[in-house]
Amino acid sequence: MLVLVWVDSCTYEHFEKLAVDKCTGSTLSIALIAKNASTCTAADGSITASATGGTQPYIYSVDGAAFQQNNVFANLPSGSYSVEVKDSLGCKATQLTAVNNNQTNIKISVSTTSDTGCPTPNGAITISVTGAKNPIQYKLNSGLYQSSNSFTNLKAGSYSIAVIDSTNCQALATVTVIRNGPSFSTVISTIISTNCSINGCHNGGRNPNLSSYSEISSNGGAIVGAISSNMPPGKSLTQDQINLITCWINDGAPNN
Repeated sequence: MLVLVWVDSCTYEHFEKLAVDKCTGSTLSIALIAKNASTCTAADGSITASATGGTQPYIYSVDGAAFQQNNVFANLPSGSYSVEVKDSLGCKATQLTAVNNNQTNIKISVSTTSDTGCPTPNGAITISVTGAKNPIQYKLNSGLYQSSNSFTNLKAGSYSIAVIDSTNCQALATVTVIRNGPSFSTVISTIISTNCSINGCHNGGRNPNLSSYSEISSNGGAIVGAISSNMPPGKSLTQDQINLITCWINDGAPNN
């Protein structure tokens, strides 16, 4: 439960942290090994999932199907797949992969641009291919094929890409657009230290203390909620500053 009580010219005097989610800080992760299908139409590819961290035992699912104990998914045609692992606490981790086929000669390479946008995503993916016969078309996730090999305005995250040429045989790959948002040391800490963590306020005079990275990052959700309403009273943050803090929290509050 979070209680905000306005006191004097500062923000919240009484602050109860939200109950910690059981999966907060979970180290659960998943790695995938894909085996190609033999032809464009054959369903003899496979994916082997390996989970680490979290709390065993693990169960696995592909493309939202029922979870199973077996970590191998067989008899798969070429295509893009999303594999999810769930541990005994119910925590989950997801990874994309592609099952290609041995019939195609198409080879894919990609270049990416990081997502630095706050709040508008501005990541990008550009695809290059060899061994394909014109005309060539490109697809991102479950979207439609297009003639352009570039995809823009992307959020940070994992994407599946597909390329198809005039032989109607496709090649697939996965790619990650990374986050590269505002820096805590040069941007976020300055905003908070000059507006919130000031004498008589959140430098120790009021809860929570926002004078250190650990306190700021652990109270990130409450900070975003407060600055979106009326924090700090009488000294409103600019919309750009609100966007920067929100973006940094959404990026996972990195100590960058």
